Amino acid sequence: MVGVSGHRDLDPGDRTRLREAVTDFVQQLKGHLPDTELRLIVGMAEGADLLVAETALGLGVPVEAVLPMPLEQYAADFDVQTLAQLKDLLRRPQVRCVELSAGAAGGTAGPHSREQRDWMYANLTDTLIRRSSLLLALWDGRSSQLPGGTADTVLRYLGVRSADSSATDGIQFIEADEEPENTPRLVYWTPALRSGAASGAPARSPCYLAGVGDNVLEVLRTMPERLRRQLAELNSYNLEYQRLSGAGRLAAADSLLASLPAGTELPAGAMLEDIDAQYGKADALAVYYQKRSDRLFDLFAFMAFAMGVAYLIYEKLTDARALLIAYLATLLTSLGVYYVLQGKRWFGKHLTYRALAETLRARFYLRLAGADQRMDALEVLALSGIERFRGFSWIGFVLKGIEVADERVDPDRDVATHSVEQAWIEGQFRYFTRKVALLEKASRRVKRMRHFLFVAILLVISLLFAFGDQLHRIDVGLGIPLKNILTFSMGLMAVLLGVWELHRDKMATRELLWQYRNQLSHFARAKAQLARRSTPRRRNDLLVELGKDSLMESYLWAIHRYHREHEPPAA
Repeated sequence: MVGVSGHRDLDPGDRTRLREAVTDFVQQLKGHLPDTELRLIVGMAEGADLLVAETALGLGVPVEAVLPMPLEQYAADFDVQTLAQLKDLLRRPQVRCVELSAGAAGGTAGPHSREQRDWMYANLTDTLIRRSSLLLALWDGRSSQLPGGTADTVLRYLGVRSADSSATDGIQFIEADEEPENTPRLVYWTPALRSGAASGAPARSPCYLAGVGDNVLEVLRTMPERLRRQLAELNSYNLEYQRLSGAGRLAAADSLLASLPAGTELPAGAMLEDIDAQYGKADALAVYYQKRSDRLFDLFAFMAFAMGVAYLIYEKLTDARALLIAYLATLLTSLGVYYVLQGKRWFGKHLTYRALAETLRARFYLRLAGADQRMDALEVLALSGIERFRGFSWIGFVLKGIEVADERVDPDRDVATHSVEQAWIEGQFRYFTRKVALLEKASRRVKRMRHFLFVAILLVISLLFAFGDQLHRIDVGLGIPLKNILTFSMGLMAVLLGVWELHRDKMATRELLWQYRNQLSHFARAKAQLARRSTPRRRNDLLVELGKDSLMESYLWAIHRYHREHEPPAA
């Protein structure tokens, strides 16, 4: 989702250069995203907006036309010829038109005052900021007092204009000595001449901008490596789904819509179908890669056990050199398999897609309840720190794609709250209750195994201490003394338990149980509190709090497990 902002009064002599610059930018993005839909969000104002929209459509890129007010009122900002051009573009099949509601500006009937129109353009800026992963700006690089203008949009998008900084302050551009480590938002700036400005080509060539401080922007001459990597990972996500689903290798996609109680009324324009489709996609990929990584960990556990058994047999039962060869072959094979498959990142992809799926799950139910705009999932991502890990930073691009075009949050409305409680809270409460019970049962089984092994080792050591010489003289066949059989059995139990502990550590079973217990606590608390809250505002407060807590638990669990992928199999 690429937002667009630019001046209305472009210099007619500069339009050809600007069109070429926009074409280069769009083609550059398409080159990085061959398997991903690229969509431009355009306010469709005269000048830069219409130029970019027309250029993008000519390149086969769909456009979402977000009008700051209904078309009949918006028409007052256009002359006859430009209005005809706007209406022609809106009729194109690749254009989806959204008219933002008047909201705080008042009703839509009749002409609006200057203050009302200023509010509507500022609202358009808010929409672009909320929904864009990247901003394309055709801008002269000067500050402006106009709310919702190009300068205001660019500076607010980059987070370098605040309520305390004056709109009349000059803008300072500094050259980047090196690529900044953290650039959450970027603007692709195409310098543009305005009508009446000094003639001649702009001094700067197109570049990327990052925010540094109030009205201070950092100039990046080439696409930052972080953005390049994010685009590659986003495209890989879409390509993998297309390839695996086309080959029939993915399980049937889970559906959040299908889990809703019969008769649930879906709010209009909430894009719940879009969220559900993205959730099913991420969940199917997460399950696919979880199975593959689990099998890989099982294979390493089996190889570790085989190595331990081979060494015990060699040490205690027979010193055949074939056992040493088998031991060495198993060791080299396991390491070879690890390094060959390390680049496939099955485990890392499982964690990424699971984090995305759980984020979409929370967004789905909060939007159904009319409260999703009160929970910033990207903020929770940033607070957890997970976006700094390889493979996670592109998640925000998907979240931008499922943002509604126009939504006014009313904390007092009560939309499908019962369905949210039944499908989300009750469903997750039952799920985590069952998972906690299963993991606790497995944990108790391992604890009993440890106790048994401890007693067995004490017993064998006692026998060896008391009757070692006699046991050594008792031959059980093939020249193997009973003493060796006992020590072999003791070692075999130790190897079995050790391998099982290694496997549990690689699978992060303890961290998973910890996360499930915490999740169960959050949903149990929300369930109890919602039973005692009656006002829609307070119920939505609790849902938003639950969404944040649940997402943070999911992200922290992924962080705990992330490094397991980068550790060679311990044998």
